[in-house]
Amino acid sequence: MSKENATEIIGLLQPKLSGDLVRGTPISPSLQILITLRFLACGTFHHETGYLCGVGESTVCKIVHKVCSAICELKKDFIKFPNAAEQATYKVDFYEYGNFPGVIGCIDGCHIPIKCPSTADAEKFRNRKNWFSINVQGVCTPTMQFSNIVARWKGSTHDSRIFHNTLLGVSGYAQTNFWFTPYLHPVRPEQQRYNQAHMLTRGLIERMFGVWKNRFHCLRNTLRFEPRRYCIVIIATAVLHNFLKQCGCPDPDIEDDDDQHVPIAELANDRNGLAYRDAFAFQQVPNSSVSGGTGSPPPVLKRS
Repeated sequence: MSKENATEIIGLLQPKLSGDLVRGTPISPSLQILITLRFLACGTFHHETGYLCGVGESTVCKIVHKVCSAICELKKDFIKFPNAAEQATYKVDFYEYGNFPGVIGCIDGCHIPIKCPSTADAEKFRNRKNWFSINVQGVCTPTMQFSNIVARWKGSTHDSRIFHNTLLGVSGYAQTNFWFTPYLHPVRPEQQRYNQAHMLTRGLIERMFGVWKNRFHCLRNTLRFEPRRYCIVIIATAVLHNFLKQCGCPDPDIEDDDDQHVPIAELANDRNGLAYRDAFAFQQVPNSSVSGGTGSPPPVLKRS
């Protein structure tokens, strides 16, 4: 993030913030924003951030929550599902990238580590990797921006449950006629071509998650908040991610993510969806068509 980016963020958030008092001394909105940005970027403990900025640990915690809440108010401006014109552009961009026609977004889940909550349902936050987390569902654009994000589900929640409860894959989702999962055991040539195009195209969301987590290291370190505050911090980083992408800020290098490529059981699939995928793989993937030519809803890709 450049100084110019930080200055623009301050300009967006200042009207939403007031100066807090610490021992009678006001903390300007600008300093509050910079304190929050440092925490989000570095993921350091509050006492370290407070020491560097000359404020107490409890004050840093309060500031981070307040500023992240203000950032979340900008969600509708920076995280938006594409309109009809944008969908047409996305189909072209996704096809040019991965040779998979008709795509308007890639969907997947990732886990954000949290400390063990001191609540009765704490074990529900324990994920399949045996650590505590929030299971975050994201949908990405061809430019690796969020077009949708859901960040309120406990770590033990299956990706498919999150999807069906948000109603907006991966083989962790069921196949339908508008969202496309890969073949678990591709045999025929068209199935293999389909899987290759699917894997390449939906690799964008894995890259987006990697860029997002490396830009905001608080998402890789364990979040140490009350459960009700996790969502606010996660959504705030997604808003800032889109803001920085739109500003042309260079992406950080991507580290290997231990959360990726975890085998999960295949769910029961809709018969019509399976037949639709077979027809789609045979008729569309080998061709150069961008629109898909079926008149059905544009597909969203899921992880294998």
